[in-house]
Amino acid sequence: MIQLPGARPILDPADFLGLQDKIKEVPRPRKRLTELLLRTATEKPGPEEAARRASASRAWGLRFFRSPQQVLPSPDGRRAAGVRLAVTRLEGVGEATRAVPTGDMEDLPCGLVLSSVGYKSRPVDPSVPFDSKLGVIPNVEGRVMDVPGLYCSGWVKRGPTGVIATTMTDSFLTGQMLLQDLKAGLLPSGPRPGYAAIQALLSSRGVRPVSFSDWEKLDAEEVARGQGTGKPREKLVDPQEMLRLLGH
Repeated sequence: MIQLPGARPILDPADFLGLQDKIKEVPRPRKRLTELLLRTATEKPGPEEAARRASASRAWGLRFFRSPQQVLPSPDGRRAAGVRLAVTRLEGVGEATRAVPTGDMEDLPCGLVLSSVGYKSRPVDPSVPFDSKLGVIPNVEGRVMDVPGLYCSGWVKRGPTGVIATTMTDSFLTGQMLLQDLKAGLLPSGPRPGYAAIQALLSSRGVRPVSFSDWEKLDAEEVARGQGTGKPREKLVDPQEMLRLLGH
């Protein structure tokens, strides 16, 4: 996006103060991304890049230490006119760091509001610990706390942050912890019933699972519907319609 044609980035150098030393030990994907933002925010662009930005008709930016509080309406109440943001600051150290409100507010004028991260995990079973406030399973490097042999990864591990590559790297780290515990003899080594036990449990509850072959049918249906409108596919969004198509 920094090189997006016809657009210039707007980043506040104050948001990046003190980051140079702190990013040295972070995982490589996060380090590369942060270094790129840091250079863009703090270094003077060369003549060619400066000219490109000066001629850009659009701009985009990232506002850190802000938490959306309210969508502000237009005078007639029919459209969005802005977003009210709470200014925040970081408190705590390491994984305990949290953004807390400072009491200051900012109003950002806009005509369109898109909600992009609204995901929050939910508890799956009473036997699995869960932090309802943070929406995560309490864990140490993917090992679920107080439940030996149980592991978690992704957003349920750390909250809704990062992109696909972040989650992929995170899953590798959890897998490494599992292998360490296996080699150390901390996990049961006997045979497990696996899918047969799950199938029997679902059957006893009257649940008919959607199989991979079922998914392939839905995939083919989406592609077929999309062809009629010149699109790669037309997504099925109603779970009940999906089940009807599968004969469930």
